[in-house]
This record gives sequence, C-alpha cells and structure tokens, in this order.
Amino acid sequence: MRILFVMNMYPPFSDGGYPLLCEETVEELKQRNHEVLVLTSTFQLNEQNTKDNCVWRIFNYCPDNVNNELKSTSPVELYRWYRREYREQSLINAAVTQFKPDCCFIWATRGMSYSIAIGLARFGLPMFAYVCGYWLADHNNLGANRRQYQFWNWGKQTGLSKILKNFLQRILGNYLPLQHKKIIFDGLAFNNAGTICNLQEPASKTEPKQIYDSAPLDRFKNILVERPLNRRKILFIGRLVPSKDPITLIQACKQLQLNPDTCDISLSLVGWSHEPDYLSIIENEIATAQDSSKFQILQPIAYNDIPALFASHDVIVVPSKIDPLPRTAAEGMAAGLPLIVSNGTGISHCLKDGVEALVFSAEDVEQLARHLAFLLTHETEAQLIAKTGRRKALDFFSTTRMVDDIEQFLKQGMQNTSKLSKNI
Repeated sequence: MRILFVMNMYPPFSDGGYPLLCEETVEELKQRNHEVLVLTSTFQLNEQNTKDNCVWRIFNYCPDNVNNELKSTSPVELYRWYRREYREQSLINAAVTQFKPDCCFIWATRGMSYSIAIGLARFGLPMFAYVCGYWLADHNNLGANRRQYQFWNWGKQTGLSKILKNFLQRILGNYLPLQHKKIIFDGLAFNNAGTICNLQEPASKTEPKQIYDSAPLDRFKNILVERPLNRRKILFIGRLVPSKDPITLIQACKQLQLNPDTCDISLSLVGWSHEPDYLSIIENEIATAQDSSKFQILQPIAYNDIPALFASHDVIVVPSKIDPLPRTAAEGMAAGLPLIVSNGTGISHCLKDGVEALVFSAEDVEQLARHLAFLLTHETEAQLIAKTGRRKALDFFSTTRMVDDIEQFLKQGMQNTSKLSKNI
C-alpha cells in the first residue's frame, strides 16, 4: 500500500510518546514494503518548510490551537489566515498528486488547522484515523463554531456584503475548504475508549477498532528485576502538566516520609515543563515536604539514556488523571520495575491489578501511598509483580503486534471501501 500519514509532530522534532509511536509504526510499515509519505508540522523549525525523503514538514503548529484560528474578521486578518490556508492546502495537493496514495491515515492533527482533514477528504481517498488524543471530538462537535467558518454565514447577507461574500466563496472555494464538514472516516481506530466517547455522532462508516499502543521494548529486557538494596527510588517520567498529575504522587511520597519504614524514599520527576505556573505549583508542593532534598525535577533525557534511567530506579508510577496509553508504563514494566498506575490511564484496563501492576483510583493520594508502601516493604511481592509485568509488556506491547493490528485494520478498511464503491 501507499499510505499518506498526517501527524502533528514527527521525530526528531517532537515532545512526547505519540510522535515516537507514529515514527515506529511508519518505520515498521516501510520494512514490510509499504510506501509511506508523512505530512507533519514545522514544529521547532520556525515555520520553515522542509521536504526530506519521506517526510514533508509543511504545516504550522500551535500547541494551544489559538493561533490556528481566525482572530478577527478584519481584512488584514482574513488575508493572513486564508493565505496560510492556501499555502498549506497547495502543499497537500502537491503531496497527493506526487505520491498518489492508496489511502490517508490521520494520526493526529491537534495543534494544526482543522481544515487539513477537511481538505484531504476532498480527494475522495479512503481515509482512516488512529485517535491518540481528542482532536476528532473537538473537530466534529465544535468545529463549526470557529470564526473562519462562521464568517461566511454571519448576519443577514444583503446588498454589497452578500455580493462580495458570494463572489469570494466561489473563488476561494475552489482552493480551500470554506465550510466546516464533520469527518466521517472509512475506518477509525483508537487506543482508549475515552478518546472517542465524547463524539456526539459516529465518525466512522464501520465499527471503531481498539488498537493498543506499543513501544520498542527489547532494549529494556536485560535490566535486572532484583534490587541489591531495599527499594527506595521512585520514578515519574512524562510531561509536567495537570493531566499527568505529578502532584498526587508528590503528596503520596510526602506521606511516606512520615513513616519510619519508608522515610528514606526519593522521587525523580523527569519530563517536559510546558506550563511555568504549574511548575511553580509542583515546586511549592515539594517545598513543604519533610525532606524536600529527596525530590528532584530533572530535564528530559536522550532516548538512548532511558534504559539507564529505569535501571537506577526501583518503582515507576503513572498517576495520570487521564492518559490513553502512556508508553512509559509499558517501558517501565519491560525494564523490570513494578508499576503503579492510575485507573485514569488506558493501560490500566489491560493489566491484572495486583498481578501485573498495582492500580489505584486517580487522584487518590491515600491509596497511592499504600501501594507505594507495600512495594517498598515487601520485596518478594514487588519482584513477582515486576517479573509478571515484564512478561506482559514484552508479549503484548510490542511494536510488531501493534503494526500487525494496524496493517490488518488498513487492509480490511480498504477492502470494505472497495466493496462499498462497487455497490454504489
């Protein structure tokens, strides 16, 4: 197959697990003799377009989406916004024309113009999506309220205003999607039901398929499960944002410091800080600990250094309030660390509580503290959970298994689309 991927961030210019997951999937598909072209944003490139091998970096990226919206209906803002849209749509046209894909696979568009998906739909290609976030519900449920679409319908169009808008619509409509359209995919896959539960109407012609995320885990499997000393080093790795909820973990560790059996614990918070105000909240929470020196906030580390990070810690905690399927959980399990994970994560639904990991209720400080204390004071049980968790991770969360699922999802979707076309 010739597959056109659309991804908001693509390595090496990325800031999290989903871009890495996309790259791993693309590389595995290419090894299976599929041809792939990735359309992605100019993230970290100062909006400079590049075309390198199978990756075109052509879209503007804005993490909060605000700058992707039409700010006002002044002539200057209208010109700037539609000039950018025209440029991006022209590059999409060029990519489709040159690459001639068999299908389009949208991985994530959050942080980019929602017109991208609408524009791609105009080509009549079979369109599929893997929903790693919440952009689809936002687009289908709320997109029509955006100023750039409302502009053409505002007020009672009369006189010169009506004539001018109708003229512009006829001209611009040949090049740009001026009207909002809900995206109905030929096939929709998701990693956690929470990512599609808020869709007000179906967004797929077929029943959505659940495909669990993966990670390249073999590089972790030689890390020892046994610890020469008592387990005391706790690890959090991920973005330092409210949804990941490091505060609950900090508060649980502060309680452990008050217990003579666990008072010498330490906590490493490794991740990206996107929100300075929230980082201050984290620092203030740490400052009130009995021994704040045992808490450290570390910058993200290089990909090749992650196994050593896991090897130097004893327990990994994923306390997210909501998180479809954090790869750090699977990586930690593969590294032989006992995992404590909140029930707000998608991965918690794949694991046997008390056997492959310990699951706690999101934001429940007391329950998390109890789970931590148990692992820190019951080494035999901690090792058993670590070993069982490692087997689960290596068997189930492999890149090979995930790409098998995606390959089958695309092939079946193409067959269904072909059948529907013949029946029309």
